[in-house]
Amino acid sequence: MTTIRVTVDGTVKESKPGELLVDVLNRAGTKIPQVCYHPQLGPIQTCDTCMVEVDGKLLRACATPVKDGMTVSTKSTRVMSAQREAFDQILGNHMLYCTVCDNNNGNCTVHNTTRFLAVEHQKIPFKTKPYEVDSTNPFYRYDPDQCILCGRCVEACQNVQVNETLSIRWEDPHPRVLWDGGSTIGESSCVSCGHCVTVCPCNALMEKSMLGHAGFLTRLPKAALNGMIDIVKGIEPDTGYGTILKSLRG
Repeated sequence: MTTIRVTVDGTVKESKPGELLVDVLNRAGTKIPQVCYHPQLGPIQTCDTCMVEVDGKLLRACATPVKDGMTVSTKSTRVMSAQREAFDQILGNHMLYCTVCDNNNGNCTVHNTTRFLAVEHQKIPFKTKPYEVDSTNPFYRYDPDQCILCGRCVEACQNVQVNETLSIRWEDPHPRVLWDGGSTIGESSCVSCGHCVTVCPCNALMEKSMLGHAGFLTRLPKAALNGMIDIVKGIEPDTGYGTILKSLRG
């Protein structure tokens, strides 16, 4: 089999023909943010957080097949600026309150990316969406307010499970994930396979059995939880998220 050699940040890495650059980087231990990419789903190309420089051009690592002799930079100022700008756009759809989040279990992609990119402040203010939490399915619930619209769940439902229940209507004033075009989950054609929940990169889709159990400070009454979220958001402008997230490091 032909071996392709790619230079990543000055070091030569070997790969296979047709392999995606993001997979080469992951296998080599070269860390880059990748919020919408999931190896089971392939390139979705909605988040732009995996931007790298390839032969001087900014490209998505998730959608770039490797070529012999290509030169890749993952740490340039231009790359880091593009990654941060993309993630700032994502955080406009997500309220960060990691210290009291039900998904604070070490596997939250949004939380881990916030730490990896050293995000101190939410540059684009979060705006609430005009939707209620959908808890009509017995096994999981969907919180549109926390949904970052990455499309992972839609890809899993449409093209992996081929149930074709989930979609996103991007032309809506406030896009969200839809079940059968706007039905409640409980009344939709969802078969409760759970694949959408397992690939969700944040706390938008969660198993009901995890609610109140996953985080360090969960299972609080809603009034108390909202009060703690207000405290976190109140001190963030002065302290930054780095100081807040130190409480989660062990």
